[in-house]
Amino acid sequence: MLPPQPAERARRALIASAVLPLVLAAAACSGSDASIVGDWTASDGSGTKTILEDGQCTGMYYNQGQPLDIGGPMTCSMSAEANSSGLFTMVVTQAPNQTSVQLRFVDDDTVEVQGADGGSLFTMTRQ
Repeated sequence: MLPPQPAERARRALIASAVLPLVLAAAACSGSDASIVGDWTASDGSGTKTILEDGQCTGMYYNQGQPLDIGGPMTCSMSAEANSSGLFTMVVTQAPNQTSVQLRFVDDDTVEVQGADGGSLFTMTRQ
């Protein structure tokens, strides 16, 4: 069998990039009672943050402690289970940028968001 041609490799990469956020979003909903899906108000005044079931999100990318939106689609995928410290990991991607944040569910409608360094970024309250 011949190796895939460049056009076929590009098509496969495009399909993988479209399907992966959906798989990750489904995994985020399956192993836990924690749900990040919804509209959220952030304590830092940065505006409404929205996270959809299909993994699309808005307002969740932070760079050096500040919100950053370079335009284009943003995806969020949360780990299915919390780690031993009770934190979920959420990967936020707005190509070509990607970062991870840690989430601590205070209750069903309140989430503390921490940067990769463990420092607090903001608290979100479900609208």
